Amino acid sequence: MKGLLSSAILVAAVVLAGCTVHQTEAPALAGPSDLALSIRVTALPDSISQDGGSQSSIQVTAIGPDGRPKSGLPIRLDMFVNGVGQDYGTLSTRTMVTNASGVATVVYTAPPSPVGGLFGSCQGLPGNCVQIVATASGSGFETSSPETVTIRLVPPGVILPPASTPTALFTFSPPTAAANAPVAFDATSSCAGQAGATGGCLPSNNVLTGFSWSFGDGQSGSGATTSHVFTSAGTYNVTLTVTNDRGLTASTTRVVTVGAGSGPTAVFVFSPTPVVANVETFFDASASRPAPGHTIVSYSWNWGDGDPISTRSTPLEAHDFGAAGTYIVVLTVTDEAGQQGTTTQSVSVTSGAPTAVFTTLVTNAATHTIQADGSGSTASGSATIVTYTFTWGDGTTTTGSNPVQSHTYAATNTYPVRLTVVDSLGRTSSSLPANVAVP
Repeated sequence: MKGLLSSAILVAAVVLAGCTVHQTEAPALAGPSDLALSIRVTALPDSISQDGGSQSSIQVTAIGPDGRPKSGLPIRLDMFVNGVGQDYGTLSTRTMVTNASGVATVVYTAPPSPVGGLFGSCQGLPGNCVQIVATASGSGFETSSPETVTIRLVPPGVILPPASTPTALFTFSPPTAAANAPVAFDATSSCAGQAGATGGCLPSNNVLTGFSWSFGDGQSGSGATTSHVFTSAGTYNVTLTVTNDRGLTASTTRVVTVGAGSGPTAVFVFSPTPVVANVETFFDASASRPAPGHTIVSYSWNWGDGDPISTRSTPLEAHDFGAAGTYIVVLTVTDEAGQQGTTTQSVSVTSGAPTAVFTTLVTNAATHTIQADGSGSTASGSATIVTYTFTWGDGTTTTGSNPVQSHTYAATNTYPVRLTVVDSLGRTSSSLPANVAVP
């Protein structure tokens, strides 16, 4: 009995010891809470041919702790094959930033088929699995777990999921096009598969890879968005052809009506006035305006006096007319599309000769002396009168820079007095004779 009792006590001690150890085990570690920053990764399609050209669109969506899309979040992408980080195919970028909707997109391109055609398996199917791992790299990344999406690379010859025929759709603006003005075309609403009856694209395993434009005027273009200039008015059948990653194509055609383009408007002023012969006149066409969307590139002046036409890229010009007269000045402005606008003005040009004017006054009747005053004479422009010559009518003349001069006659009589003036540019003018009665 004593031996049996000892054995029972020993077993009980062992059992109690086991219970004590179980109660003191540390709890399992918990990972980051999904209630903090989270990201989601999708691939469309997630099964592509490993042919060196097939592509999948990788979309990363970031949701902030408040449950709203997280914009401006830097994301880092890495590739893994069988858990080993390596480049297997290419990414259009490895780092990106989410947009206002919390979304960032990158394109994955499959690598070429292995030499010899040897493939492994991907989740029990022929091919290779590539994991694209997205990791937040900005502030708060420590509260977000990396997310992974798997793309199956299908060996050439393996049957792919059924392909969808794409749908070509596009818009253009402005709706009323004009010749020589750019028209913007946008095909981003096109679908890699079928379009829905009420708009939008139905789900598809394919992606669009090509956009080809025929503008109906012999010109072509490419890209999901593009612009084109029609050089003449008319009606054009614009055709868009889209191609998806399975090589399937679809086309659509819309009629674009192009009206006559608006040319520039020519306007000019000139100074100083009056315009004087052989003195520079300044012409300014700065008020000329191009049509919307265009730029004036040249200003051509036809002076109407036989001088060569002057063409400049700037709106300012100077010209001197060689003789008095009336000239029709023509300004032609040209925009970058070759469209022109024209205006004319009549420019009256004076000779620029000074004007001779004088008055007389008897200062001494006893000696038959008079005084003539030519200070009322004027010169044109910036010129000044430098010489006054009086012809007194009795066979004598006097000349000087003083506009006021005196003369004594030999006897009482009526004499024809004339004034001639010369300006600082050498131009001369004479007054009509004035009959002066001398007592």
